Amino acid sequence: VDAFGKDFKDLTSVAWYNFGIYIPAAFFFETTISFELELTAPGRDKGDFTLRFEDDRLHLSVPKKVITPEEEERYTRKEFAYPAFRRQFNFPKYAVDHNAIKATYENGILKVTLPKREGAKAADSHNITVD
Repeated sequence: VDAFGKDFKDLTSVAWYNFGIYIPAAFFFETTISFELELTAPGRDKGDFTLRFEDDRLHLSVPKKVITPEEEERYTRKEFAYPAFRRQFNFPKYAVDHNAIKATYENGILKVTLPKREGAKAADSHNITVD
C-alpha cells in the first residue's frame, strides 16, 4: 500500500482550499519613510482587490474567483483555485499618512506603499547612551 499515493497527493494539493483556509504569503518591511507590503495573489485582476485603511489598520480582501463551466470543460485535472481571502495589517498609532497610500498589482504581486507621517519618520541612525 502506498501511504502517500495519488489520493494523498490530491488531498494535499488543495487541502488549504477544501478546508476554507487560504492565507496568501506576504512580505512586510519598514523603511525610514514608509511601510511596504508585498502580497502574492496570482491569477487575479487589479479590480479584485478591496483595500481600506481605518483605525491604523490596513484591511485587504479579495472575493472568490469563479471559473465558468465552459473553462472547466477544457481540463482533465484542475488544481488552480482562487479562493476569497482577507488580511489585516496593524500599524503604530498615527504613523501612516493614509492620504498618500499607493497600491499596484503586477505579475501576481500586490504592492502597497504606506508613507509615514512626517512626525513618524525615523532618523537614519540614532545613538543611544547607556546610563
